[in-house]
Amino acid sequence: MNTGPMRICLVIEAGGGGASRHVMDLATAFGQRGHHVHLIYSPVRADARHLAEIAALPIATEPLEMHRSLGLHDLASARALGAALHRAGPFDIIHGHSSKAGALVRLASVGDAKRIYTPHAFRGLDPGAGLAARVLFNGAEIALGLRTDALIAVSGEELAFARRLHIADGRCHLIRNGVIHTPDVSRAQARARLGLSVDDIVIGFVGRLSYQKAPERFVEAMRRTMERVPRLRAVLLGDGECAGAVEQDLAASGFADRFVWQRQSKAQELLPAFDAVMMTSRYEGLSYVLLESLAAHVPIVTTEVAGAQDVIGDTGCGMIVANDDAVVDRLVEAAMRIGTDATARADMAAAAARRSKELNGMRMIDETEQLYRSLLAPR
Repeated sequence: MNTGPMRICLVIEAGGGGASRHVMDLATAFGQRGHHVHLIYSPVRADARHLAEIAALPIATEPLEMHRSLGLHDLASARALGAALHRAGPFDIIHGHSSKAGALVRLASVGDAKRIYTPHAFRGLDPGAGLAARVLFNGAEIALGLRTDALIAVSGEELAFARRLHIADGRCHLIRNGVIHTPDVSRAQARARLGLSVDDIVIGFVGRLSYQKAPERFVEAMRRTMERVPRLRAVLLGDGECAGAVEQDLAASGFADRFVWQRQSKAQELLPAFDAVMMTSRYEGLSYVLLESLAAHVPIVTTEVAGAQDVIGDTGCGMIVANDDAVVDRLVEAAMRIGTDATARADMAAAAARRSKELNGMRMIDETEQLYRSLLAPR
């Protein structure tokens, strides 16, 4: 198998969140390993922090307009992507991340390069999606799978979904996400930055304030738990299209003074302040929030979404609650245990530290690099 440097192009439409974090880690690590890495990104949804991170990358980067919504603009984006790849190439590997960039990579002209796609959560995994939406998104995934050399699922549930629908049949691979670097921040330092005391019991939400992440569930679960646990404080780290609704929910909660909300903070540097992270998502692939929580030795409460079993399973590092109509009730029950049982908190924190050693580090980079090389090996 060839062990020389590869020419790799990473493509992403998302302007932040776990998928962007994933791509930043791949780009940095592959560049450090001597590969020729080119990043094509969309500035349309990118926030200032994401753009600054891209500018700081030690690789070639290039903006290209891509939109999250479906429309005729996608045809223009696919043509523009093909032209950009021709100018900057040729490439050995072109790797599209999330549904839009993944679709454009499969539609564009890429020459002899191998096309790789990482969904970072199939839209069809959303339990709230209607039949028409499921038919549209799943049908598109099946059709585009025919032009896919390899599909990388980041969780066991995502892999099972792809196989069940015969998406990229026989070309699906499981490479779980992993956190590469963790800031050296103490619990006391993180709490000081958030204005929290040593005696507070802190449950936090980290993520984009969007329909997928369901922040309204977090606010309601915290409101109901705060009625019974006086020492409980809640932290929101994130911003997004649902920010206005979150503001209204906080104002109506009666406990707004017990919430801390920071929209643009670097979550990794504040996670050590938490006694638990609560992830309330409707659907996921394998959220980086789970992995970052483990890296900070923080227990997890999460809805039953793709990736939850991969990370938590029976390891004792957290609790998984059913993602059904009674989900807020179940989140309150889990929050009550966090808020009232110090022994359980300590046991789960210790389990989180052990689980982090198994999942985080350079494993994800190594496995992705091995897959790239296997696709380029002579048949």
